[in-house]
Amino acid sequence: MPLYEYECAKGHRFEAIQKVSDRPLKQCSICSAKTKRALSQPTLLHNRGIHVFDRVTKDDALRSRPSSLKSFKKDKF
Repeated sequence: MPLYEYECAKGHRFEAIQKVSDRPLKQCSICSAKTKRALSQPTLLHNRGIHVFDRVTKDDALRSRPSSLKSFKKDKF
């Protein structure tokens, strides 16, 4: 089941695991204000031939790179 991000009118952000066929949540789980689904950017992670979708920050992605790629980027560009 997908993990959806929601944001309420007061700025609270939370996640909910729901079926694709489920209707979006209408109330914030923190303050009961109206909510809408927030857009989140998926990232494709490669791990030994297995592709996993996940959200990661830029810092997370840089930390998980092999050090040889970091030095290649610094030296060549």
